[in-house]
Amino acid sequence: MKKLITFLMFLLAVGQGATAQEVSGQQMPLPNAELHPLTPSTELHQLAPNVELRPITPTYSDILMMKALSSSELLATPNMPIVPLPFAIAQPLVYGYDASRSETASMEVSKNLRLTATGAYRSYIGLMDVQSVSGGVQYSLGAMTVQGALAANRYLYYGRVVTQYGVSGQLSYSFNPNLALTVFGTYYNTNPLFSMAAFPFVPTTSYGGYMTVGSRSFYVNLGVERRFNAFEHKMETVPIITPAFKISNKVTIELPLGDLTKHLIEEILIKSGPHRR
Repeated sequence: MKKLITFLMFLLAVGQGATAQEVSGQQMPLPNAELHPLTPSTELHQLAPNVELRPITPTYSDILMMKALSSSELLATPNMPIVPLPFAIAQPLVYGYDASRSETASMEVSKNLRLTATGAYRSYIGLMDVQSVSGGVQYSLGAMTVQGALAANRYLYYGRVVTQYGVSGQLSYSFNPNLALTVFGTYYNTNPLFSMAAFPFVPTTSYGGYMTVGSRSFYVNLGVERRFNAFEHKMETVPIITPAFKISNKVTIELPLGDLTKHLIEEILIKSGPHRR
């Protein structure tokens, strides 16, 4: 349908352009090929010495044609290559498109030891660009699993570049197939605050623990977490309440309800406090 509309607009534009030239009588003179052969060195004033040269301005039909083309499938794909831009010269993809991508490599050194490396490029349209790289090690010994990782995040926020380095660790112990305990911690050398819009996408220093109760198809993580609030410049306590549904071996849906529960409790306490009117 778009192609048909474009073709009709093209015919209308050609007809209006020809009518405009006939009415105005200002058609550009064409050079005589026999008297003035065109060569690369031929100048325009030599072809038409007695004609006043004026800049060619777009007519109304040209504008209609451009609008028709811009709405067609010809210009539907972006003309910018989807590649990470160097931070030294690039600006955030403010009005661009999502160019996020990630790569992960894993190597099993032994039956109980595994190494993992991850690189990611995330583009938050209209906000900022983030480059991340991390390397981790995982060691399993019976019912206990230990993980450690080093990470580096680089943020480009409207010409401002901030690099964040972090180290993290996690210890998990499975008592039985239906009950497990996990403690974790992450430390960053800096916890930047760019804006409230970027606040949820910048990780900060945190630590905590939770119990996992349930089966393989459905389980719930219940615990508590202490994390740094970059807006208030202090540590805060957030409950961990995360039900999870395992649909297949590769798909698991988790619903983190800790922050929502915290806000609901705070709102109830504020409304029922002594300052309530």
